[in-house]
Amino acid sequence: MNFIQTGFLIGSATVAIPLIIHLLNRWQVRRVELGTMRFLNEVIRDGAQRRRIRRWLLLLTRMALVALLACLFARPFLPGRSQRDGDHLQIVLIDRSASMGMPGNSGRVIDDALTAAADGVAEYGEGATVLWAWFDGQVEPLPASTTRPTVPRALDGDTNYQAAVEWARDRIGAFPESLAEVMIVTDLQQSGLAMAPSASESLGFSDNVPVRIVDVGRAAANNLAITQFAPLQTRLDTKTASRFGATLFNFGNLPQEEVPMVVSASNGTRQVRLKKSISVPSGQAEDVQFDLGNLDAGLWQVTASIDVADDLAADNRRLTAVQVAQPLNLLVIDGGAAEDGSNSASYYLAAALGRQSSPPSSIEGDAARESAPPSRFAVEVLFLEDQSMSSLDGHQYPLVVVSDAGALSAQLIADLESYVSGGGRLLVFAGDAVDTATLDAWNQSKLVPGTLRLPQPSGVTPFRIKTLATRTEMLSPFADPQHGDLTRLAFRKLLPVSVADQTKVLARFDGDRPAMTRQPVGQGSVVWFLSSADSSWSNWTTNPLYLPLVQQMAGDLLNLTGEGPIRFRRIGEPLDFERPSRLVVTQAALNPASPPIAEPVFEHAGFEQQPHALYVINGSSRESDPTRMEASALANHFGLNLADATNRPQSQSVATRKPNELWPWLAAAACVLLIGEFALANRTVS
Repeated sequence: MNFIQTGFLIGSATVAIPLIIHLLNRWQVRRVELGTMRFLNEVIRDGAQRRRIRRWLLLLTRMALVALLACLFARPFLPGRSQRDGDHLQIVLIDRSASMGMPGNSGRVIDDALTAAADGVAEYGEGATVLWAWFDGQVEPLPASTTRPTVPRALDGDTNYQAAVEWARDRIGAFPESLAEVMIVTDLQQSGLAMAPSASESLGFSDNVPVRIVDVGRAAANNLAITQFAPLQTRLDTKTASRFGATLFNFGNLPQEEVPMVVSASNGTRQVRLKKSISVPSGQAEDVQFDLGNLDAGLWQVTASIDVADDLAADNRRLTAVQVAQPLNLLVIDGGAAEDGSNSASYYLAAALGRQSSPPSSIEGDAARESAPPSRFAVEVLFLEDQSMSSLDGHQYPLVVVSDAGALSAQLIADLESYVSGGGRLLVFAGDAVDTATLDAWNQSKLVPGTLRLPQPSGVTPFRIKTLATRTEMLSPFADPQHGDLTRLAFRKLLPVSVADQTKVLARFDGDRPAMTRQPVGQGSVVWFLSSADSSWSNWTTNPLYLPLVQQMAGDLLNLTGEGPIRFRRIGEPLDFERPSRLVVTQAALNPASPPIAEPVFEHAGFEQQPHALYVINGSSRESDPTRMEASALANHFGLNLADATNRPQSQSVATRKPNELWPWLAAAACVLLIGEFALANRTVS
């Protein structure tokens, strides 16, 4: 016997309550000898034995009643098995990858696939449960009410057979009592196994489930594809010619002669086009370059396309993007004068921000200077002793750097607060000029990471950076000590701060003291480095890590770190931003018997502009290869049991577990005991 709610068995301990009450009642009896009662002793002695028996029966009845109630709430049952006719479950997976867009017998290959799937479903009649789903790089289940899906117009995804097989396995697990069969309708493209390196044993697909693989592919295909297309330079400016490289591969059996290829670039206001004719032998690749000349500053969307009548049109176009930019104007505020020269607080900052990393050591002389990437920043230094600062414009100066936080007046701090609130970016370094009056002005603004206090000296042992938030794009290059060990930097002073809730600490000195912080202010952002930018508080300006760290801080504030403003994605990869028009429901929120809703992914090739970046979406070059395989190769790869006339489910019996609950009997027994308890209680005298 088993129990459904075993926790209620704890209540059986209450059987001790009737026993305790019984014993207490016995102890409360007081024996008094009365002379007038001696004539009744014989009568009382005759009934004492019967009363003692009734009292013990009453006690046992009450204890049994309490135990029975606890057992009743625990819901005991006897496990059993019963036989019934099994329900038929058919899972239909139709390939909708890009190769299914090739010409077929009745339109496209996917049209043939839908016809073949409908014919297979019709064999079961109306009594079967049919689960429809499309698959390419992921599986998209269709509503349970679907009787015949509508063929999608755009086919851009990559084939991933492992995703389809795993989804079918999970659906079968949700219907353990059904007689299941899986039907996969596909063109048997061999490249679909490239996404499935797992061994068949790890999939856990049942050997008892027959799998029908319906081949609707073409015996031969002729395809010329653009497999790669990208700019030849990682960073462009208006003085550098924009060159792009493309790779074409001929997957067909015939050579392609004089194929027109066009590369077009657009920044929204201007368009540049260049056309060439390309010949590609059969089974070979051909590389070609396009020089679009000098482009205007801005973000350019670039498309390469070939005009050829082959079987697969999805790979005749490929996209990329490039940012052509002049150096960004940065304003560095220095509290001193220009005549201070190398002694000024801004000297090292201006030098670091105005330079790029050195070119490879194998390139020397003029060649090194020509190959070096253009500078990202144009640095302008404002010396407050020489001139006053006019109004700050976020378009003119997207980033302002304060070389010494103590050199700013209260009015200038207020101006910076307005600048940042409107969308500007601010990088602040502490310095020797910090005093009580300046700290009060900073603490009254929204620009501080918390509450600033007077500078704190290190003593004999210098402060060192101990921990980094390496998941941030700003400091992720320093996660590997071999690429840059920031713990080697030594600082003699720091600016203590009690960090506010909205502030994120990016780096910490030893003793858990904040070293670098970042917090949002209005539409802008502020980064504090809580030591000096020059050599007044440390010797880190002579360390090779000074330049890359300062460049990373400035670049991250301007969205130039990590992937930057251009991000490349493949069809089928998950979205890394929220798309409000799409509702995402997780598997846990659904009925286990209902197909899960697919997670949002990039579905089609193209450009997608988001507030923080431009996304360039392309398909995988694997889908361009039309090489096919046998159905047995697909089945053997995943350990599938191919369906035939002998193993297809027809009419079988299914053994199911059926719990036989005992609560009705226990309830009846409780009623009988309750009646017995009333009867005994009325006839029992203490």
